[in-house]
Amino acid sequence: MALTNVMFQALTLVLIVLARHLGASSGLTGAVLGFFGCGGLAGAFAAPWIQRRLAPRTVAIGSIWLWVLLLVPIAAMPPPLMLGPLVAAMAFIGPVWNVVVVGYQYKVIPDHMLGRVNSIVLLVSWGAIPFGSLIAGGLLDHTGPRGAVRALSGLTLLVALIASLSPGLRRAAVLAEG
Repeated sequence: MALTNVMFQALTLVLIVLARHLGASSGLTGAVLGFFGCGGLAGAFAAPWIQRRLAPRTVAIGSIWLWVLLLVPIAAMPPPLMLGPLVAAMAFIGPVWNVVVVGYQYKVIPDHMLGRVNSIVLLVSWGAIPFGSLIAGGLLDHTGPRGAVRALSGLTLLVALIASLSPGLRRAAVLAEG
């Protein structure tokens, strides 16, 4: 969670610079970020329906792989108008991931431990967010917007591989069914 939060925070700044690099006006850049918000709202509405139909493991691992796949066309630097639907799709996945994974956590963590575990999870996952802006600034300075998206794609690919190979996530499917 922490690394994907870093990626999303970095992506916000990178998208602003990328859109400007592609010749987008301030208004169009704002619209691209508006797509991000709309995608998140749509994902929030869809999350309960998806939660009833997909296993937590499928959502946790599949979401990260979808993010990797959606970062690839962003790195190809499409016309600014195409950035909107791509980031909307990325943002759609976030609330689904949060609802399914956090719901699963509440299901399997004993009640007497829930507060402690949740505080640690939030400290690590949300505590990493400020590093996203710092990383984005460094990437943009050294690699430009396209290189920054490529680096974020690489980070997300690494997270997807780790998640796919995680024994804990493989067990999550068994626990959810039981």
